[in-house]
Amino acid sequence: MRRRVARDVLVGLALGGTALSTPAYAQAGDVDAAMPGPAVADATAGDIIVTARRREERLLDVPASVSAFSNADIQNRGVTTLNELQTSVPALRIVDIGPGSQRIQLRGISQYLGLPTVGNYIDEFSVNNEGASGSAEIRLLDMERVEVLRGPQPALYGEGSMGGTIRYVTASPDLTAWSGTALAELSTVRDGKAGYRVEGVLNVPIVADVAGLRLAAAQERLPGWTDGILGRNLNDQNITTLRGKLLVEPSPQLSISLLGLYHKTGQDVKSYSLEDRTTEQTVPSVARQDYYLGNLVVSYDAGPVTLLSSTGYLDQDGRSVDDSVKFYNVLFGAPLLASAITDTTGTFRRWAQEFRLSSNGSGPLQYLVGASYSEARNRGLIDAYGESLVPGLPAEALGVVFEQTSRVTSKVLALFGNVSYEFADRLTVDAGGRYFRDRRSVASGLTLIGLPVPPSQLDDSAVFDSFNPRVNLSLKTGTSGVLYANAAKGFRSGGFNLSVDPATPPTFGPEKLWSYEVGTRQSLIGSTLIVEAAVYYNDYKDIQATIVQASTGAVVAGTRNAGKARGFGADLTLLARPSRDLSITGTLGWNKVEYKTLSPDRFPGDPLDLVPEWTWSASVDYTPRLNDSVGLILHADIGFTDAAQITLRNLVALGFDAAEFSQSRAVLNLRAGVDLGTYDIYAFANNALDENRIANPSFGAFFEEIRTRPRTLGLGVRARF
Repeated sequence: MRRRVARDVLVGLALGGTALSTPAYAQAGDVDAAMPGPAVADATAGDIIVTARRREERLLDVPASVSAFSNADIQNRGVTTLNELQTSVPALRIVDIGPGSQRIQLRGISQYLGLPTVGNYIDEFSVNNEGASGSAEIRLLDMERVEVLRGPQPALYGEGSMGGTIRYVTASPDLTAWSGTALAELSTVRDGKAGYRVEGVLNVPIVADVAGLRLAAAQERLPGWTDGILGRNLNDQNITTLRGKLLVEPSPQLSISLLGLYHKTGQDVKSYSLEDRTTEQTVPSVARQDYYLGNLVVSYDAGPVTLLSSTGYLDQDGRSVDDSVKFYNVLFGAPLLASAITDTTGTFRRWAQEFRLSSNGSGPLQYLVGASYSEARNRGLIDAYGESLVPGLPAEALGVVFEQTSRVTSKVLALFGNVSYEFADRLTVDAGGRYFRDRRSVASGLTLIGLPVPPSQLDDSAVFDSFNPRVNLSLKTGTSGVLYANAAKGFRSGGFNLSVDPATPPTFGPEKLWSYEVGTRQSLIGSTLIVEAAVYYNDYKDIQATIVQASTGAVVAGTRNAGKARGFGADLTLLARPSRDLSITGTLGWNKVEYKTLSPDRFPGDPLDLVPEWTWSASVDYTPRLNDSVGLILHADIGFTDAAQITLRNLVALGFDAAEFSQSRAVLNLRAGVDLGTYDIYAFANNALDENRIANPSFGAFFEEIRTRPRTLGLGVRARF
């Protein structure tokens, strides 16, 4: 019954347990381009203002591990995705496997299947999908800032925030003055062809000091570089982003914000690449994602408290086409198939409503309470067909021709709160938590075409709930920084096995994580040096794992709670500004979270999926003024990501290796230009040394490895008005 496990494992790996909501796509861009670190605002980095704890405060005062990137950081470095900044965030790892399909991990909490382990928010709305990948792709177009919170965030975020939370804060309209920017870039990639990027931002004050509108648009063409039987430079990617934000403030107490976002991205052939930058794909492997997003935020300052309402809606569609022939021919032990095509389409609809009440003022007692409700619906379809190489043995007889449908619904209610009290203006005790209740249901149907097997149907529902607390102690060290210690619990909901085999349990339970951390953030040497350091310990239990087992004469695949992982990690960030024109950043991340128990799919000592033990980055920005009208823009950065493995012991009996590995890599980026006041003219070289390394290995439904994007050279101009 190898065909049965082939189908189950292939579908599971390709769709990440999302019930086909968003297909797993191949990478379209650089999966590990490193860019420099958190913002240095004016004189000191500690002056940057963040809202990571749902209130405005200096980054220097936040008693938690937070990295922040300002709009100036993003523009000066020319990055378009958080993926390009990842090595500048300790313990962050992103594998970009195609349009709208990023796998994101923080502090070693990493799974290739199941629900996300990192929360993703745009303004006040969560854009997480129902799988480990598939979140709505977010471009760094006209962002006010990006904040990355490391470690579980149960009290203030909760949803998917087991390893941490990423917040994309869009720029709000200026209600007083017209302004705008325009950008145009041309680029060329080694062994490929030319691409371009154009952006525009327009700020319109509709009624002075009362209402304003901010519009942003971008069109990008990422040039392809892979060659194969289908042609040359196959993996072009086209990206369109349109965004509008309306802000109305009819009184000093009332603020109404409405965000609308449309995004579309796609490529005709995915970016699988061998070492010589060719691909063996013989069928166009289409990858598409497009979505509409809206977020209405109403805030009212009632004096002692502020009331906030956030209403969000996401409408997302995706498609992925793959040829699974390599997987099946390895499974069968002989080249029986010429092709085995899966055409996967998915839709994801989600709306959410959240209410929060938070205290105002600067007194020793601060609090926040809230409630949220969300509904998410996934619908998916796989049409699978193939062509046999063996006369008289049609593809249908090999079990690779089938149709599978699925529908997953999730209804989540959460009640949360946080209270803090400051003793003697120095010691603060902070405690909070979130009650989380997830009612989930699934309906899945599978029809094997051409075989005398009746269609199978699965209908099930379950409720998963948890209370997740967080406790934090912090001590101010004068006005120069903070020391802190915290403990927090993370939670990832359970789910369903789409297999109808009676030996496979119909549901699997939630995962649990306790994380313990001590850290500090200090301003030294007259605020010219900021040091952020943290040591953490993760205790990860009931890990959801894919199990392949024999049952009633057949081999089946399913998900069970199996295994425990524990270990230490450390983060370090240095931000130096020895002069007004010079800033230097450095980051270091270390993670040693490992499995500690023998389970059906892991041995003690196995790391979590594709978690590098070491990452580091360094960058230098030098922006001297030559005279009143001309300045230089000089930037260099390098980011290192260690090798990592994904463990596949379940597939050994089927003819596959026990583990596959990514490769260590160091990516250097350079940028130079002139600032002419209203214009910047610049040149850049991304991956300047042309590192050609495996960032995502070949395994399961990833039929070839995904490699770093080749050296890309370009010219650009930015205008401000």
